[in-house]
Amino acid sequence: MKKVLGLAACFNRKEKTVSAVTALTEGNPSLSFEFLIVDDGSTDGTREALKELDHVTVLEGDGSLYYSGGMRWAIEEAKKRDDRGYDYCLMFNDDVRFFPHCIEYLAEKRDDVVWVGPTRNEKGSHIYSGVSRKSRFVPKYTHLLAEDEAGVKCETLNGNCVLIPWKIFMAVPNIPKIYRHSFGDYEYGFGITRAGYDIMVPSQFAGICNDETKKENSWLDSSLPLAVRLQKKESVKGLPFREYFYYLHRNFSLPTAVVYSLSPYIKMIAGK
Repeated sequence: MKKVLGLAACFNRKEKTVSAVTALTEGNPSLSFEFLIVDDGSTDGTREALKELDHVTVLEGDGSLYYSGGMRWAIEEAKKRDDRGYDYCLMFNDDVRFFPHCIEYLAEKRDDVVWVGPTRNEKGSHIYSGVSRKSRFVPKYTHLLAEDEAGVKCETLNGNCVLIPWKIFMAVPNIPKIYRHSFGDYEYGFGITRAGYDIMVPSQFAGICNDETKKENSWLDSSLPLAVRLQKKESVKGLPFREYFYYLHRNFSLPTAVVYSLSPYIKMIAGK
């Protein structure tokens, strides 16, 4: 029986978090699961509910970690378990409703690459999966879905469902500390390809996960006052300049970082 260590970060989504863990364990009976889950200061009983589940270790955050910080801690602690005989690390989001046997399906495929389980929304549209850049200089992306069982190769990934052979997991660097919330999964995926490993996406969906990106009342909302938009943009869950510049410089180019980290301010000033 192959042994999988699941990693996730959560905050105030008790039902979804518990359901995701339960679906993974009960829906993939041929795999042996353990979990390291970072609870970032939940107040809805998430932490307590997780502690009641078998084979779950809860790392207790104080509310300042957010997604990238939580996953960085989970990865750091997971690497300390190198002597426990894991075959895979599974990075997942707790808002995915996983289909039965989805991880078994990935574990039966090539074990020398990272597999990204794609997700769809309620309407059946493909949302998250493996990702490739459309250009080396413009930060636009294509989310990939294979047409056959062989899978399709990509450059980076969404972190909703990622099965990583343990040897690769130990060889790939952690998420850089500069990232607090956004960019952590993309940066981690680029780190996999920079380390010389392939990321593949199969043709079969791993589960359902709706896109939570909302323009209304965000820094993208042109109806808001400029000062409010600027404040929201620089917030942890917005598009902070320092983090975005670093990400673009690291994964595209210095000219790309300069142009595309400054362009949002120009658009906001222009009322767009």
